[in-house]
Amino acid sequence: MLDIALTPMALTAKEFNVGDTVRVTVSFSYTVGINTSLRLLAGPYYTNIFGKHLVDSCVGRVDVSLPAASTPTSQTADIDFTLVPKSLGGIDNGTYGLRVWVEDSNALAEQDSVIIVSGNTSGGGDMFTSMMPMLMMVMMLGMIMPMTQQMGAGGEEA
Repeated sequence: MLDIALTPMALTAKEFNVGDTVRVTVSFSYTVGINTSLRLLAGPYYTNIFGKHLVDSCVGRVDVSLPAASTPTSQTADIDFTLVPKSLGGIDNGTYGLRVWVEDSNALAEQDSVIIVSGNTSGGGDMFTSMMPMLMMVMMLGMIMPMTQQMGAGGEEA
């Protein structure tokens, strides 16, 4: 059985641009009866009225080999993750927390408001998305108007 404890984080806020790779150095102690490996994950999260939400597209993973240890043994590992731009389904500009956890365990460490993201632009993709409702209405009118005109013309003939 693996017993693991992540060291609490004490990070200061840092600014990043979208596209940057963030490296997180994780410290933890563990005991395990046989040589094993585990997967560490790290990524940004935001909090709203519905709780905490991980930005899944920006999560980094690393596999770590652990030699057997019967007494608590310290270990560190680096996890890299990339801040994927919002236009590619990633992170928006703003302030995020950092979550680090061990897959398939309850070992978790979080710290709010430590990743400040900027660099997303409101380019063509965002403009098109914001205009989509208006375009849909114009297209619907374009389909409905000829039908109503035909109905009106049909009524005059009778």
